[in-house]
Amino acid sequence: MKQSGVLYWITGLSGAGKTTIGNRLYYELRKQKDNVVLLDGDILKKIVAGNSGYTEEERKKRAIQYAMLCKMLTDQGMVVICCTIAMYDVVRDWNRKNNKGYVEIFLDVDMDTLKVRDQKELYTKIEKGEVKNVLGVDMHAEFPKKPDIIIQNDGRYTIKECVDIILKYKVVCSSDFDRDTTYWNTYYGNKHAMESPSLFALEIGEQLKKSCTILDLGCGNGRDSLYFYKLGLNVTAIDASDSVIHMLQERYNGGNICFICDDFVCSSMIYAGQYDYCYSRFSLHAINEEQESEVLANVYKVLKNGGKFFIEVRSINDDLYGKGKKVGNNAYIYEGHFRRFIKREELEQKLTSIGFLIEYSKEQNGFAPFGETDPPIIRMIAKK
Repeated sequence: MKQSGVLYWITGLSGAGKTTIGNRLYYELRKQKDNVVLLDGDILKKIVAGNSGYTEEERKKRAIQYAMLCKMLTDQGMVVICCTIAMYDVVRDWNRKNNKGYVEIFLDVDMDTLKVRDQKELYTKIEKGEVKNVLGVDMHAEFPKKPDIIIQNDGRYTIKECVDIILKYKVVCSSDFDRDTTYWNTYYGNKHAMESPSLFALEIGEQLKKSCTILDLGCGNGRDSLYFYKLGLNVTAIDASDSVIHMLQERYNGGNICFICDDFVCSSMIYAGQYDYCYSRFSLHAINEEQESEVLANVYKVLKNGGKFFIEVRSINDDLYGKGKKVGNNAYIYEGHFRRFIKREELEQKLTSIGFLIEYSKEQNGFAPFGETDPPIIRMIAKK
């Protein structure tokens, strides 16, 4: 259901062959996929940046805008080919940090070859003093330090051979979004009947106003989402388990409830709207600390003023804490399942530092009993 987005970032000085190779790569990929987009620097310059100038700061700002546009597309599962000079470390670092599937391709061509090609006459004009601020000539360029692919595009390879080098590269997505998908698909696959809403959902239901919007992060089998829907709310529910989301979409297709299979950490689509409430039950402890910070910031951004963030999470005082293989700060994989245990004071501090007001915060047993277990659970309500 979810396609992984990939960014092929083709960089090199003017005349290195970025557009030529990018075009051929585009048509080769189109033979296999229909979700391919080609973005060329000259076209992007007109669309994104208008008549902005060519100082170092203006170039960096423009390149970051290109990168952000690419991320918006890759977040939606697109394969993006971007051909641009953008010879700055800060831009490439931003790409590698923010794109799940990122391939950095550097076309390394010596200056003598570039001057011979010189289709735009940049090098000729700069020698005549007609232009200035040309990267790699009279303006400092930061060449890629650790590109994924280096191609000496000085004529030793044909265009097809250059493209074949790129196509043979194995793209590795850096996100751990799918870490527990198999676990949850199996877990929910063994549950045929929809359960009653959780005690937490029942507890906060009295605070929710009819016709308001609520975003359910990590909705699981949808039991709480459906409860909110029956209360008269407009519900957007998101989860990583493709099988359970597919089932929910088939059963509940229509009305004011929408089930989405995506990454609730950084989905550009769910965080493009505005919500009255956000609900996170047993989802924040399913992600690492860095991802948690991203989620909290995104929730604050999309909540309306006065909107509330309802949180229920596992505590470090849980009996399961410390069991299994440690994979991060207070994080363990136990019985094939990732769990991160939360310190209540730390979560409060994170929320308040972003701008939230803590209306309620409590940790105790009895919040989420399951079978014969009744671990201490943290509940929190934060207001924007």
